[in-house]
Amino acid sequence: MNSQHRGIRGRASLPRPFQKLLNKEGSSYFDLIIKTLVVITLMATVISFLGVFTTYLNLNHMCRRVVRVVELEGQVSNAAYDVFYRLKQQTGLSPEMTVEDVAYCDVQDQKIQLRETFTVTMKYSHAFAIFKPSFAPPVEIHIPMKVSIGGMSEKYWKLPE
Repeated sequence: MNSQHRGIRGRASLPRPFQKLLNKEGSSYFDLIIKTLVVITLMATVISFLGVFTTYLNLNHMCRRVVRVVELEGQVSNAAYDVFYRLKQQTGLSPEMTVEDVAYCDVQDQKIQLRETFTVTMKYSHAFAIFKPSFAPPVEIHIPMKVSIGGMSEKYWKLPE
């Protein structure tokens, strides 16, 4: 048998020069530092992504409120636009709003007859900052968001014939 490669641990142990590399004194400190950095990086990433979800929830809330006002009013009136502009100020978002898939019974006043359906769509582009250097503008990704919510008019309009 080859007694040179036998070592302290038995037959399959590494030759003597390689056993010095396996010396593990202080390596637990490096492991702890690396694990801590990984955990902190993951937490920072999760926290930064929460802004995207919060923006989407605010956009969804705005759309629901506008749909409800249009349902109760039975028309796309100033009250719906007032709610829309007030929510824009509260949330800090500036989406584009459109009313689609609607059959107006009075096109001039944008009146929607009882049980006629409509869809309010809001589109917004959220700027997600990846990197913010101090010497240049931030590197951003623009995430497009779109919320479409349908509604049904709850007001009967008696139109002159």
